[in-house]
Amino acid sequence: MDLPLELRHLRYFVGIAEAGSFTAAAERLHKTQPSLSRQMRDLEMQIGTPLFERTNRPLTLTAAGEVLLEEARQLLAQADAALKRTRQAAPGWQGRLTLGFMPGIEAQHLGRVLDIFNGKLAPLELETLSRPSPVLIEELQARRLDAAFIRLSTQAQGLNSRTLLDEPLIVILPADHPLAQEECLDLKRLADQPCIQVSRLHAPVLHEIVQAYAVAQGVTLHSAHESENLLMALSLVRSSGGFCLLPDYTRALCPPGLVARSLGDGAPRIELALAWHPENRSAALSVFLEAFCPRLPESGE
Repeated sequence: MDLPLELRHLRYFVGIAEAGSFTAAAERLHKTQPSLSRQMRDLEMQIGTPLFERTNRPLTLTAAGEVLLEEARQLLAQADAALKRTRQAAPGWQGRLTLGFMPGIEAQHLGRVLDIFNGKLAPLELETLSRPSPVLIEELQARRLDAAFIRLSTQAQGLNSRTLLDEPLIVILPADHPLAQEECLDLKRLADQPCIQVSRLHAPVLHEIVQAYAVAQGVTLHSAHESENLLMALSLVRSSGGFCLLPDYTRALCPPGLVARSLGDGAPRIELALAWHPENRSAALSVFLEAFCPRLPESGE
């Protein structure tokens, strides 16, 4: 009868494969080399096939070893995540809570987050991740993040979320631009100017809102550059002399040499939401949500 694989064997196996030798792995894992060799022989006997090409230097994996390495990494990540969620669900939590931020969003919200962690969630550790919204949603779906600040889209279906704000888009211009002295701009007056856009891949919601607004205004945007994120877009505006349509919170992020101008009452708007996986039963997450955004309407719950 086959015996179940032990996680310690998988951890040793991954450690050896990543180190490239039993000697290096022994140092990293704080084990003796004979002990690791014995553990791997036991694992190979249990599986019924060699995992290492031991005649090669540096150490390489067999075809079966390559398969096991991929599967072992996934199993270990799932086991670690399960342990983390179990600890967080227990009274008197310990460990950490992991939050995701879109680039630039942390400048607006991280202060409040830290206040909560230094107060109601002390001594819980905070771990942060800065990625585009689509990546954060993938991380939430895989339960590698506890919560994240995202743009709601069809990709986020199945997640729980709370809308934090609904803000207008504004125009970012170089301070020496001919139109920079006007407080409110009509998009038609920028029709012949180079436009900096955040790519659809990295910011699909923002990209679609900007494109729909341009169509509604009868304007064809002349895309000069595409950026991966908001902060890169600001740099491109300053260096190219063009303009960019970005969420209103960008005003606070504008470096010297750039100005923010309104698009008027008809400006398109974009939502920011805090989202999490519906199966996340973390007591710490519940405390954080109630402290950060109490009494807000929720979707997906």
